[in-house]
Order: sequence, then structure tokens, then C-alpha cells
Amino acid sequence: MKRLQLAVFGLVLALTGCGESVGPILEAGDLALVGAQLIDGTGAAATLDSVIVIRDGRVTAAGSRETTPVPAGAEVIDVTGKSIIPGLVNMHVHYRGESADIKSQFNAQLYYGVTTARSIGSDSPEAVGFLLEANADRPDFPRAYTAGLGFSHPGGFNAGGRNAPATEDEARMLVRKQIELGVQFIKMWVNDVAQPGLKIRPEIRVAIIDEAIRNGALPVAHIDGEADAIQLIRAGLRDFLHSTVLTFGPGGGAPVDNPVPSSEFLQLAVENDVVFTPTLSIRQLGWYFAAHPELLDDPSLRAVFNPDALARWDNPERRAEVVDADNFENSKAAFRQLQDFLKTIHDAGIQVAIGTDAGTANVPFGWGLHREMAIYVEAGLTPMQAIVAATATGAAQLPPLGEADFGTLVPGKVADLVVLDADPLVDIRNTLKIDQVMRMGEWLDRTRLLPIK
Repeated sequence: MKRLQLAVFGLVLALTGCGESVGPILEAGDLALVGAQLIDGTGAAATLDSVIVIRDGRVTAAGSRETTPVPAGAEVIDVTGKSIIPGLVNMHVHYRGESADIKSQFNAQLYYGVTTARSIGSDSPEAVGFLLEANADRPDFPRAYTAGLGFSHPGGFNAGGRNAPATEDEARMLVRKQIELGVQFIKMWVNDVAQPGLKIRPEIRVAIIDEAIRNGALPVAHIDGEADAIQLIRAGLRDFLHSTVLTFGPGGGAPVDNPVPSSEFLQLAVENDVVFTPTLSIRQLGWYFAAHPELLDDPSLRAVFNPDALARWDNPERRAEVVDADNFENSKAAFRQLQDFLKTIHDAGIQVAIGTDAGTANVPFGWGLHREMAIYVEAGLTPMQAIVAATATGAAQLPPLGEADFGTLVPGKVADLVVLDADPLVDIRNTLKIDQVMRMGEWLDRTRLLPIK
């Protein structure tokens, strides 16, 4: 009955012209979105006056109005003046809490047009089961992938509550236990910033990679060093989080000298089809809100923010402590080095996807991905390149590799899309000007997704 009522409401809006937002359309049959600028996620030039035809949750046709006819009897929605992009893909999140908490995090993602996410290393067996359910064609959930519980050195970085094998045999056994739960990825932390000298050993890394691949899972590594990246690539790993340059020196503030990827690494990564998810938001948002408190005037952002972190940034004295600190300019300079790393690997031909570390205190679910796209553009990528990184590139790294039926708006793909009120190719920050979100061909009621006050 609820679906029927929503369908009737959407039809009334279409017939009367009342309201500017796209109404919810939940009945089967052809739906045609007509007149928007279409940015399809492939990197091709935008189609300025487009037609997108959707049936049974999938795109059946997409192109210019001149070449793409509207099927007879289709329900037509005029989206002239809008821009349409694919649903966004976040390749680095950490869901927190029980299933009700995760559902709230799902809602935050969907509100901001994030229709797919990969949870990478902090999921209990119970959380894995819930996330796998989200992969079973649920239009009210984002598509979700999981690495279960990740791997670290005993006593090393993030080892508490994770897998911390001391031997190769133990590593292989623990990998198999994760895969038996249904995880699609195996995550390892190959860094020792917080615990120097306690980095997961090379031979155990090799065992983890080999056992994951043998059993149909995809290995992925959090790194901060080039030598580790080279060893992991040669061992068969192709999916990296963060960067090969540790830009923060002693005390966490000073940038290091010339953190430039070597030609050996760049060539090896290109030859082996490596993909990076640099995950820059977590580095910037530790100080960014102190410098830009006006962002906190947005009620939607406040609704998705970690309450403790929000209270900190709401406090003028705490913000002043950050911007007046002796290392504040060094922190910004170190962050620019990370942006330089992103631009360097992208220009070298290494694939870059987008992830945010959503679930950490300063990175809100949903909103953070839009900030990450802006960071990419500030680093020197074009808005189109940032959108591709946030859609097609990420989708292609999810299983089955290279066969995603989402991430672009071309015939045959799932109709996950975001309708924008302004052109993101003019200003990437316009991806935040969301009119409507569609998941699997169904419009979401965004007013019900967030407790906005």
C-alpha cells in the first residue's frame, strides 16, 4: 500500500507540475529522465540535453535527446537544468556499532548519494552478516562489501580486536576463517607509525596475499612506505590504501623532504594495474573544520557528524588551539605533499579511486566523499576525473573485478544515480547540491534518511 501511495503521489506531481523536486516513482515500466546534463562516469564528455531510460531498476538507454528516443508510454520526468551523475562509490569506510547503528550510517551515505561502499577491516562476524545482506539487492541499503577483521602485527598498528598472526601458518588459517564468513576482501595494515618496529613481517604478508587469492578473496593493504608497496605488488597485491610517502615527521607536524614516488615504483604499479585509494580526507579533516567553521552551519552535515567530534569543532577555544598551534602551517604543507602524491600517481597512469575512512571521528559518512572529490580537484585533477574516480574506477575494483554492473550510467547498468541542482564540472562542490538520489531505479525519500534539526 505504501508503494502504491508513493507512486500515485509521484504521478500527481508530474501531472500538475507542483514542486520542483523529482517525485518518487516506484511502479514498474519505462521511466525517462529528460533534459539533464548527463555525466555517465566513463570519462566521456557530458551529454548536455540527455535522455536516460530506466526499466526494472536498470538503464536501458542513455544519450542525447536527438539520438535517444523516449519509449511510447514511458513516464517522463523533466530534469532540464539539472546534472546527473552515477551513484558514488566509497572504497574505504569503517562501519561502527550494532546493526541499528550501521543502518543509520547507511542512511547518511544514501542521503549524500553514496550508493556503494567497501568496509575495510573492522567488521565483526555479526557485522559481516549484516553487510552481506546489504549486497542482496536492497534498494533501501547501499551496496556494501566487507573485509571482515583486518590483519596486523601482534601488538602493532590497529592490532587490538583484529587478526594478528605470529606465523605464516596462523596467517593462512585466519584468512580462511574470514573467507568462510563470506568476506570479499582481506585487509592488512602494513605500517608502524604508532608502534615503530611492529610492522607486519614480509613473509606473513606473502602468506596472507597467497591464501586470500587462493580462496577467492581480494587482498588490500594500508601502507605508508614505497619499499613495502613494491614488495606487496611483487607478491600479487594490487589494491592499496593511503600513500607510499609518510609526509608527517616527528611530532606529527613537519613535512618530510621530497616525498616523491620513484620511477621504479611508478612503472611497477602501472605495469601491474595497481589501484590506489589515497584516503586524504582523514588527514585534512583533523584540522580543516577549525579553519572553516562555517561548514558546521549546514544542518545536514551536523546530522551525520560524530557527536563528540562535532562538539569539539563547535567550541571556538578548541578551534583556536588548532589554528594557533606552532605546527598548523606544517600540517597544511604536509597535506599538500599528499595531494602532490595523488597528482603524481594519477599523471603516471596509476588508477585512483576514492575512499574517506568514514567512520573515523572527523570523517562523516556520506559528506566526506564529496570533500574527498574536492580535495582531488584541489590537487590538480579535473572535476570529471574526480567523478570517474568516485564512480567507475571504484566500481571496477569490486568483485567480480572489472565486471561491475554499476558505477556508470550506460545501458545495462543498475540505475544508481544522483540528480544535482548545479553543474559539478563547473565547481566540484556542486556535487553537494543534491536534488534526488535513485537506488536500483527507485527514488529515495531523503527527508526520511536523516534526523535533521
